[in-house]
Amino acid sequence: MKIKYIPVENSIAEWGDKRALLKRFEGLNIYTLNRWLSEMRDSKQFRQGVINPTHKLVFINFEIFEAFLYWKQHGYSKR
Repeated sequence: MKIKYIPVENSIAEWGDKRALLKRFEGLNIYTLNRWLSEMRDSKQFRQGVINPTHKLVFINFEIFEAFLYWKQHGYSKR
């Protein structure tokens, strides 16, 4: 099964796959992203931002991922 993410016009996407996240955050590589997603899954605070409906498919909430980045930088959440 192959799912292609297509944004809806006049709508702001809340969730995306790894490729969408890599496009949004230029300079981020897949190896670092995979490590960070693993950290998010292990954290009670951020685990709701990663959904794995199958072993190959993953969806990431952009807002929660950004909060995770602030937490990584400062040690606390921006929310």
